Amino acid sequence: MSAQENVHEQDLDNTVQSATYVETTEAGHIFALGEQAQALVLAEEFEVDEVPREPVELLVERHINGLWHASFTKARQLKKFETYAQMARDGALIEGTIVSSNRGGLSVDAGVRAFLPWSHVDIHRVEDPSPYLGRRETFQVLKFDKKECELVLSRSNLLKKDLQRERAETLEQLEPGKVFDGVVRSVKPYGVFVDIGGIEGLLHVSNMSWGRIDHPSELVRPGDSLKVVVLDYDAKRDRLGLGRKQLLADPWAELTSRFEEGMILGGTVVSLADFGAFVELQPGLEGLVHVTELSWTERVHHPRDLLELGQEVGVKVIGIDAQNRRLSLSIKQLDEDPWEAAASRLGEGTRLTGFVRNVTDFGAFVEVAPGVEGLVHVSNVSWTDARIDPAAAFKVGTEIEVIVLGMDPKEQRLELGIKQLEQDPWAEAMEIAKPGKKIEVEISRIVDFGAFATIIKGVEGLIHISELSEDRVEDARRVVRPGQKVEALVLAADRSSQRISLSLKRDELDAPDVRSYSEEGLTTGALGDILRQQLGLTASTQEEE
Repeated sequence: MSAQENVHEQDLDNTVQSATYVETTEAGHIFALGEQAQALVLAEEFEVDEVPREPVELLVERHINGLWHASFTKARQLKKFETYAQMARDGALIEGTIVSSNRGGLSVDAGVRAFLPWSHVDIHRVEDPSPYLGRRETFQVLKFDKKECELVLSRSNLLKKDLQRERAETLEQLEPGKVFDGVVRSVKPYGVFVDIGGIEGLLHVSNMSWGRIDHPSELVRPGDSLKVVVLDYDAKRDRLGLGRKQLLADPWAELTSRFEEGMILGGTVVSLADFGAFVELQPGLEGLVHVTELSWTERVHHPRDLLELGQEVGVKVIGIDAQNRRLSLSIKQLDEDPWEAAASRLGEGTRLTGFVRNVTDFGAFVEVAPGVEGLVHVSNVSWTDARIDPAAAFKVGTEIEVIVLGMDPKEQRLELGIKQLEQDPWAEAMEIAKPGKKIEVEISRIVDFGAFATIIKGVEGLIHISELSEDRVEDARRVVRPGQKVEALVLAADRSSQRISLSLKRDELDAPDVRSYSEEGLTTGALGDILRQQLGLTASTQEEE
């Protein structure tokens, strides 16, 4: 196509042209626009037997794939354009329906394409066009663009004319407690602005409802009508405070007369927080289910682990504070407390099995029933090994046997033991190894400072190197060997520290020593003093170990 032809075709855009019928196709009716261009008129504009054969006027709208698209109907409407032009000159009124929105404003069907700029939609700034879509309104004609075939309209001009009159009338009635019918003009995160007749006031989110509102848009949208009450008016600053919930019944007013602790109710989860879930029992009345009141058996890190918004749940009232408008609820207390149930069957001395659920530096927690865990302290693992490493002794998920040492269901504490499943070997050893008594023992191992001898299985006594022989001994291996059975004199026995001192060179305790012994054995303080006096030395760190 030549440059001249291109310019010629561009000149057809949004113009009225004389056209002659050529043919009818599946797409529609083809009309010739002069000698070099053709236009398509949609089939629905003419019945097949009514297509005019004489020249007609078409409104040429757009060029697509080498073919112009045109409208016979719209061309006829253009005959009305002179009327619209006169209306624009006169600022006349016209009715139309708002059909859509775009970047510049709203599109209006007023019998011809019309445009309503954002600045002329309302007397306030419009951020959300949705409340206006589909509404039939009266507009003032500002301008008529014949080339664009478009009317430019204003709605705000009409509203502003009545604004002063309405405002004056409203100011005469304005006083705290006065109720008005208002219209929502805009919605903000902190509340909504309501027009009560030429004056806009703020309905703060806290005054919209007795119940929880996360955002005002949950209740209203721009254009909604609602009753409000005047809370305060500052004439100097022209600030008006409005309320809505003050016109509604306060659900907390008769809380104590309608609810009591122990009641079981139904509600809806309306909010989830780290510390718990809020459940609405009736409009405007919510209670808190603390995270600790969600389940007896589940480890709940966040309420969303068990609940979701909008879920219907049953709750039990466990606390009422009408003065502070607080209602405490529980979900887990709808079921029996597993600790109370366990207390009736887990008496002291009860043997049972459970699964290791958690391992700490001080022991392991073992689940013995759903929701009931007890602690096996490191000190209750072994009678003979005082250096138990919980990480090495326990593995999460394994099943072990334990015995109940004590239980407090109110505090939800359960003390468990493993070593108590067997008899304390030290109890038996203390009966055998009494100070001043000679007993048969078996050498179990040799160390630099002496030899250890087995008294009974699991209990050893120390024969210090100075107590192996009357002669000076440099190496215990020269005197005794592992597996050798010998008779040794018990010098001292201390159950609390799990230490028994033996001697091979003595047949009896010296007289001063005897005075320090009792039937229960040597006291810890006396034992240290006597040994040091008898051996004539200070125990090294290695000897103490």
